[in-house]
Amino acid sequence: MILNKNTLQNLFLIILTITVSLNASINPIMVQISSISFIIFFLFCLKNVEILERIRKNYVNNKIFFILFFIYVSYLIIQIIPLPLSLIEIIAPNNYNLYTSIKIDKELWSLSIDPSNSYFGILNCINFFIIFLTFPVLFNRSKYLMKFLFFLCVLGTCHAVFATYWMLIGNPSNFLIQKIHYLNASTGLFVNRSVFGTFLFLCAFSSLYYILVFFQKNQIVNFNFEEQIKSKIFFIRIFIIFISIGILTTWSRAANFSYVLILLSFLFYSKISFKKYINPLSTVIIFILIFDVFIMGLFFGNAKLIERYAETSILRETIRFDLQTFGIDQFKNFWLFGYGSGAFGQIFKIFYITPENLSNMLAKNVHNDGIELLGEIGVLGVSILFLLYISYFKKITKNINEKKQLSRFILLSLLLLTLFIQSLVDFSLHAPGVVILLMTILSIGLINFKNNNS
Repeated sequence: MILNKNTLQNLFLIILTITVSLNASINPIMVQISSISFIIFFLFCLKNVEILERIRKNYVNNKIFFILFFIYVSYLIIQIIPLPLSLIEIIAPNNYNLYTSIKIDKELWSLSIDPSNSYFGILNCINFFIIFLTFPVLFNRSKYLMKFLFFLCVLGTCHAVFATYWMLIGNPSNFLIQKIHYLNASTGLFVNRSVFGTFLFLCAFSSLYYILVFFQKNQIVNFNFEEQIKSKIFFIRIFIIFISIGILTTWSRAANFSYVLILLSFLFYSKISFKKYINPLSTVIIFILIFDVFIMGLFFGNAKLIERYAETSILRETIRFDLQTFGIDQFKNFWLFGYGSGAFGQIFKIFYITPENLSNMLAKNVHNDGIELLGEIGVLGVSILFLLYISYFKKITKNINEKKQLSRFILLSLLLLTLFIQSLVDFSLHAPGVVILLMTILSIGLINFKNNNS
């Protein structure tokens, strides 16, 4: 069966919806379902001759990027390959010391101390690879890109409305959600409020990006209320309000800070882009900021969020700082190859919970994505990732004099900068659903609008 482009677009959006909605944390079953779904989707793409040719061109045009991506995935595979203990003694002495201390008669060990979780990390990377190959091909025109951005706006709205309602009735558990923590906050289908806040933040970014693309595409300078009602912009405004409510009621300091930061970034960019202080985009953002601070604050009570910011202190954040210090120490121990993708939970059990440091705490993440990533993949892995990001930015800075290319570069850079700041105290980028959504948004940077008459 050969699927046309429109059907493939819709199939991609369906898979993306399922993946980001049910992959808030590393769930082995959901990770495998997501990976199988993306692989089947990719096979359907290959059966369409026209799409296949465009995928080939996408690969050729971004050859260095995809080669580096392949090298990175290969590196993660090497981490889980069973190796002779004698070889591990030479290349990874700390791994050898750990394995010999366990006193299990076993000849082959991997560089990752938790190969099963590292395996799921590889599956996620395969998903990313497929996304970067296919998304720029399927959504390679402005109208297709707007379709995708509008879809994310609707998706975020649905999640925000559901989560807010669920919070108001007390976050009861059901067959999809087993609530133990964050019963007084909006989390929806997600297990953690910060992760959910980051997901909604990405949807809000996409909504604002939609407005910008709409104004650029139609070359609109003045846009009265009657015209807005007749377009999707009116609904986008309403949807963003619901998303804003969802972000606020997570009471996540990191997510709310990131949201305000990206709103201010868009406001600043709109001033530069439209050469006017008051323009269609800036009016939307100013309205959202006022609505966030005053109206929603009165209804839901900003006091709870303000209280969480006020309670932020070194004393109250001792556990988080302790985890980060522990993460740095483990990076020093496994600095070259890392202890394995997704293996921090195992490292924590082995080295943190000791007779001298008895703890009932069970941590799966460092609460700092950078430190955790360093520990997981080591200097070698981070070096490959660094080259990969350089290749990506080299692509989106090409033809930067073009307005569309410039806007993509600025906004995607601001998005990554904001997420980097948030990742200093958070672990949202280790949630597969959030990262898949982020990679999809970043793949916009690989779209070649120049050759599409759009």
